[in-house]
Amino acid sequence: MEKKNGEKATRKLLAAVMAFVICLALCLTGCGGDSVDENKQSDPMEGNYIPVIGEMMGMAMSGDDLSGFGIELKGNGKGVMTVNGESEKVKWKKDDTTITITVEGTDITGELGEDCFVVKDMLGMGMDFTFAKEGTPASDPALYLPESEKFMIQDWKSVSVTDILGDPTDEIAADVLQMSFRADHTMDAVIEGKEFKNLHWSNLNDYGSVDSEDVKLSWDVEDDGLKATYIKDGEYYIFFCPKDTAADKTDSEKQSEAKSESETESSEESTEKTDESKKAASGAAATTVRSDAQAELGEHGKAKSSPYADYWDKDWYGWYKLESCHGDYEELEDSIYDVCGSIFVESENTGRIVLWDDEGSAEKLICEVEVSFGPGTTDAGCMKSEKGSFLTDEENVQHADWMVDPGASDVSDYDHMIEVNCKYEDDHGSFRYYIYLRPWGMDWEDVRTKDVDFLPVSYDYWYTDVMNGLMPDSIGREEGGFGREESERFEKYTVQNKPEHYAAGTLTSKECYLLPNESVNNGATGYILDEDTVIEKPEELDGWESGDDPLSWMARLCDESSGYTPAGVYDITVSADHIDIIHGLYWWD
Repeated sequence: MEKKNGEKATRKLLAAVMAFVICLALCLTGCGGDSVDENKQSDPMEGNYIPVIGEMMGMAMSGDDLSGFGIELKGNGKGVMTVNGESEKVKWKKDDTTITITVEGTDITGELGEDCFVVKDMLGMGMDFTFAKEGTPASDPALYLPESEKFMIQDWKSVSVTDILGDPTDEIAADVLQMSFRADHTMDAVIEGKEFKNLHWSNLNDYGSVDSEDVKLSWDVEDDGLKATYIKDGEYYIFFCPKDTAADKTDSEKQSEAKSESETESSEESTEKTDESKKAASGAAATTVRSDAQAELGEHGKAKSSPYADYWDKDWYGWYKLESCHGDYEELEDSIYDVCGSIFVESENTGRIVLWDDEGSAEKLICEVEVSFGPGTTDAGCMKSEKGSFLTDEENVQHADWMVDPGASDVSDYDHMIEVNCKYEDDHGSFRYYIYLRPWGMDWEDVRTKDVDFLPVSYDYWYTDVMNGLMPDSIGREEGGFGREESERFEKYTVQNKPEHYAAGTLTSKECYLLPNESVNNGATGYILDEDTVIEKPEELDGWESGDDPLSWMARLCDESSGYTPAGVYDITVSADHIDIIHGLYWWD
């Protein structure tokens, strides 16, 4: 407990020093100023500079802690210092390595960097400030955080918990703690399903804590993750959150992965396919001939010199899901949709992302967000949202709502996969959405090996047929294939009577079953299940056995001696009179 109190005391001291520095700056700024030569040429240093990081005694401050303080460098050695809304004139000059800002006879000297300068021991108070030019990559506070704090800027999820003595406990679940840290020293936490937004956090060397009366949470930074202490009703719970979430799975997750691996191709075959797909992906991404609809959305290759273009400036494919749905959005719980789209790098560090799902097209988007790019935990950097919309026409994605760092996400183990994790909330309710994307043309066989349920729904019956060509304008709507324009999905297709079996050459040229139409008022007698019907998740279907196909499975359901029944509520996608996909089969509500 001494450590915790000491950290808080240090933070209070740091805040007091910061307030004193600003106060002293206010005292120094005065009226008037010397005349200067109005004919000097403009200097690249000119612009607005804000303090992005303040450091003292091993602790860093950023974000709101430094708000209200800034310096505008104008031409001809003029400038303006603004402190808490009050602005006064200053003078400045520079040489090759330093800049000197003079405030009422007091010099503030900083070491020059690219679009920034660092003032050591500002005004003799022992605090170092880094000022960066607004609108440049240098203004990202993540660039200047101490290593122990850079380590924090990612999403964390607990995988184990003990009591204060280090003994396992069943009083609280092992996975109920989630934390998302941002470089401006704000964070979000979810503890036992309760969300805490925009908490203020700080680290002192390898120890950190939340500055809040609502939640008692602290942590120790270790090489392989965070050891987080949560106090609930006077009891201490010690959670472990690994940096690499795949390195510390629960027993059930390990068993599930082992089962998936036993049902897939050998690792050598998977590697060969992955290598081939990467080549295909590279070729597909390099192709510049696009449909008219996609050409309207944007253009790849506009900023080839950007360090982020190689990784991000591509067409993408994947899926998204909705969870934790409340209010009017409850019926969307666990909804899953496949997506296609593009990320355009349009300048050195800015761009856009556009997406459409399997119910839309390149002319009917579900997402359009302006983004920026900056340093991340890997060479790929980090994509950050600026403003835009997802699933609605209203602007509901704001600055830094998305922090997409390929090296610090739940899917970092997968090559070239990104994850968007964000909460949406309005007057009607809320939900959390997750978007998983990979470059168009890249296969997902490594994903199948680890978790077959993590594949996009359309992967096997659509994407693998088209992935080596240009990205289509819609998902599964190529002529002659599944999901063509007349495709329709019935999520509650009710069957009460036994489906009729037909031998090949009777109802159609193939053996089939006719599932009677007893719930959809569209004049159809029924819909046909045959060998071409795709079963989306066979292992979840009642009566499915290893080695089954759609016909043998339906035969078992129709066999009264089997103990199963074909009656139930089917979730199906059809085209014409054929069942293209069975998404699920459920009992009545």
